[in-house]
Amino acid sequence: MRPPSDFANLYHPVEKNEKFANRPPDPATDAPQFPTTAPTTPREIASVAAGPNIGFKVFQNTLAQLGGKGGGVLLSAATSILLARYLGRERLGEYGAIYAYLSIYSWMVTFSLDQILARDVSQRRSEASALLHTGSVIACGFAFAAGIVAPLAAPLFGYSGPLRWLIAVAAVDLLIMPPLKMPGIIFQVDMRQWYAVGIGFARQVLWLIAVALLAFGNAAFYKVIIARTLCGVIEAAVTIYFIYRPGFLEGPRTFLKADAARMMRDAFPLVLSNLAINIYHRIDQVMLHKMSGDKVLGPYVIAVQLTELFSTLPVALMSSLFPVLALYAHDEVKFRRYLSESYRFLLVVAFAACALVTPAARPFIELVYGQQFSATAGLLIVLIWSEVPIFFGVALGNALVAKGLQKYFPASTFVGALANVAINLLVIPRYGALGASWATVISYSLAGIFFLLLFSELRSYVVMGLRISVIPFLLALGITFGLRTLPWAFWWKLLIAAVAYPLGAWAFGVIRQQDVQYARQIVEANFNFLRTFRRRP
Repeated sequence: MRPPSDFANLYHPVEKNEKFANRPPDPATDAPQFPTTAPTTPREIASVAAGPNIGFKVFQNTLAQLGGKGGGVLLSAATSILLARYLGRERLGEYGAIYAYLSIYSWMVTFSLDQILARDVSQRRSEASALLHTGSVIACGFAFAAGIVAPLAAPLFGYSGPLRWLIAVAAVDLLIMPPLKMPGIIFQVDMRQWYAVGIGFARQVLWLIAVALLAFGNAAFYKVIIARTLCGVIEAAVTIYFIYRPGFLEGPRTFLKADAARMMRDAFPLVLSNLAINIYHRIDQVMLHKMSGDKVLGPYVIAVQLTELFSTLPVALMSSLFPVLALYAHDEVKFRRYLSESYRFLLVVAFAACALVTPAARPFIELVYGQQFSATAGLLIVLIWSEVPIFFGVALGNALVAKGLQKYFPASTFVGALANVAINLLVIPRYGALGASWATVISYSLAGIFFLLLFSELRSYVVMGLRISVIPFLLALGITFGLRTLPWAFWWKLLIAAVAYPLGAWAFGVIRQQDVQYARQIVEANFNFLRTFRRRP
């Protein structure tokens, strides 16, 4: 039995006469369907569509991503708590400053070829080995250059003495290892994300154990950086081992000169965009390190870490959905349907986080991190709103790359970077970390959403997301400010937020009954499929 839902179209072939007859068609959700006997994919991407249907694979991989990322969130939170209590405010500030500085150079690490390779390999699966080898060779050259430049330029940003040498050690993990893991894109393309998820999860377990042992032994600060680097090297080695096992990359690993030039041309707008993104994602921590000191930076590092834990959800969904977006990039109706549902799901969750964090932030921080990090609570309440443009941007960005519209990214991200630096220069001397938090929210929203409205080719995709976001935004805003006026204990406020937001979303049609029914049915159907598959001889 097929689920009675528009969203079911993502997972099951639906004939026109099965659609709802009691409402007019919506171009964002209703798409004409191919006959069940008609081919829908070219030969080169048959591997993407192999299996019961595309929707099953998207569901399966998103479930694997969310399961692994959910476990990873818990491990990351535990590691963050251990590090904070072990290092204290000032040392944690130094730790955050080191990795924030290196993140600015990450645009050089893979030359932003990741999404270009995912798109190309999805469309030319038989040449995957050569394409990924070509991309890795290009990226290695830029990565080694970044690994040399970063320590040399460190004193210009206030990193001198021992910090400079720790940057050189940490650069091995953040700058040198990623190109060696780039062929792992095949896990995404073949929709076998559980390999990447499992390897990433194992690394986080290893890192948590290392931090626990270091904290128990009260080890010196430099050993923390060395331990994290060793975890990165082990992760790269395991990834390479699995990539080149039979069944993944079995073709010749040749360097494709013509494709190399084309890849670099296609990636160049993304390179400029990622350069700007890295600036306005991490320059605030570098500026706080230099302008306010590491004691001010320490609580801000925790707020950033906790906020970024929420980013695993859009990355998990869009990582699984990107090959499908690339597949239907030339079918505008289907493409808009997938993008519309992605917006709706992600933005409902993003605004839910905003509503729930407000009442829980202060008691949670004081309970798990201690009184010395109580300032983190106020920063977290502001920074959580920066997740809205991040969720929005992840959905929109993947869609634009699938459409080949990445040429618009550099202008948007450079505007965001300039806004972030300018606002931070104005507010950090007076407001410190709180000013940096507001600078983050404003610059992310400007670059990820509103500036893109200036481009006519993108405007309809941006407006689609803005329309979907209106109701959840008003709900989250009303709950946040309403709870501030109540003199009740935080657990009552948290309970009210947890009940009021989904009820409001349900009442205003943001969450639909057929969504809930379909979610339940697709989980049951796919797990029944898995059980049946396992019983086969």
